[in-house]
Amino acid sequence: MSFRTRLGLLVAASVAVAVLAVLGVMLWIARSEARSAIDEQLEERAHVLVTADGRFRQSVGIRAFGKHVPYDVLVQVIGPKGTVRYISDDVIPVSRGDLEVALGHAKTHSADVATDTVRLRVLTVSLGPRGALMVARPLSEFDHYAHGVREALAVVAIAGVALAGLLGFLVAGRAMGPVRRLTAAAQNVAQTQDLDQPIEPERDDELGELARSFNAMLEALALSRAQQQRLVTDAGHELRTPLTSIRTNIELLSRAEATQDSDGAAAVLDSNERRRMLDDVQFELDQLTELVGELVELASDQRAQGEPTPVDLVDIAASVVDRHRRRAEVDFVTDFESCEVVVNVALVERAISNLIDNALKWSPPGEPIEISVAHREGLAIVLVRDRGPGIDPALREVVFERFYRAPESRSQPGSGLGLSIVDYVARTHEGSAAVIDTEGPGATVELRLPLAERD
Repeated sequence: MSFRTRLGLLVAASVAVAVLAVLGVMLWIARSEARSAIDEQLEERAHVLVTADGRFRQSVGIRAFGKHVPYDVLVQVIGPKGTVRYISDDVIPVSRGDLEVALGHAKTHSADVATDTVRLRVLTVSLGPRGALMVARPLSEFDHYAHGVREALAVVAIAGVALAGLLGFLVAGRAMGPVRRLTAAAQNVAQTQDLDQPIEPERDDELGELARSFNAMLEALALSRAQQQRLVTDAGHELRTPLTSIRTNIELLSRAEATQDSDGAAAVLDSNERRRMLDDVQFELDQLTELVGELVELASDQRAQGEPTPVDLVDIAASVVDRHRRRAEVDFVTDFESCEVVVNVALVERAISNLIDNALKWSPPGEPIEISVAHREGLAIVLVRDRGPGIDPALREVVFERFYRAPESRSQPGSGLGLSIVDYVARTHEGSAAVIDTEGPGATVELRLPLAERD
């Protein structure tokens, strides 16, 4: 069953329930009004008879009532013991409630009474010590009226339910219009792979919000595709350089070996030149290994590394510093202040490690590396400072771009992806990364992460 059909049936059922409820209330009101009219008529007739009490002698008989007996109701007088002392036509059945009135235990009593031929509405009023007066009226007219009302309301109910079903399907069809357009747009995007097909939101309700969310998704996908294409292009360019150098050196070494094997002549390359070429190959292989590792880091699904967890940022920073202390003979100066954050631990470890690697690359021998962790204005801030030549203010933005390397760093090892990963990790956690002003020589790179929210 389609969603449109389910929605139409739901609307139809809701309207049908409302129609039936209203008609049921109307039927109850109509029956109550008709019964109230009968009760008022019986009370009026009883009042006429009771007020004629002064004309009655001790022995009540049919002539005593005379013209005061209303002919549109049945009249019956019963004694205190329930004996019938007067009837105007047929005998009215006497119930226990009527006897209570005749005995003076109650003032009035009314009830529906069924005889062999007709249903009666009976009102019994007290006549004091002489018993009780019973007036009754057949309910045939009332039953006929109620039956007619039920039939009329049944017709109205059937027509209302049918109209509700039609309106339900019309409303469902109109409501599903924007959904059908979204479906068609999604199918078109899936078939053509063209992400530049936004949907114009025509409403300000939830469906309009759905269209805007769809457009935001298309923009995010388009941006992601552009970034992937840029990454592939840049990676291809960066991979080509070390591969070309490795290929050239290996071809020269192979040519020299082939020449020596064919004629027994002295090696074309001397030992120093051969060692230099092998060192170049080793250097380029190291560069290639690091570059591939960085590319895998950027291209991998970060969600596979775990969900964000609450952790003290000091614990992450201290762990990274300890690893670098064991690998590098450098003095690390730390200043840690406890900062609770909710982060992907593996990503933040990689970002801090990249900051320290970048500082080690530029720090002169014997100079310390300063690492601090502090919190300010709802942010946890990691600062890493070196004592190197610093970063030109004009280049503080571009150093975080992928594969960017300053001219003076082209001869040094590195992939140009270290700081771009730091920036990526920061943005992933709704933070930021920047190069800030430093007093004295060197450069200071800042990583900002939001502090964990406290209850």
